[in-house]
Amino acid sequence: MIPKNNRLTLSGIVVKTPIRKVSPSGISHCQFYLEHVSEQIEAELTRQAWCVMPVIASGQHELSYIKKGSNVLVSGFISTHTRRNKTSQLVLHADQIKLLGE
Repeated sequence: MIPKNNRLTLSGIVVKTPIRKVSPSGISHCQFYLEHVSEQIEAELTRQAWCVMPVIASGQHELSYIKKGSNVLVSGFISTHTRRNKTSQLVLHADQIKLLGE
């Protein structure tokens, strides 16, 4: 069997106030948007890289430190979610979130 890798690490700023919910089964969820801006090298040229990635962290107990404006490093896997308007969006499902210096 060929290994299937799905791992993403992204740093950035939380651009909206996180939404915190608890599911009927008692699992906590924290949803927020992470904005990433950096310079990357592609074809030996420097280019600006920018994205806003939706992040969901589920089952993690203490995420109260995540606020709008927080600088964080997030690691997890990506999956497609279908929105209400039937469009698809990649979402980063975080299993590790580290607060970085401001």
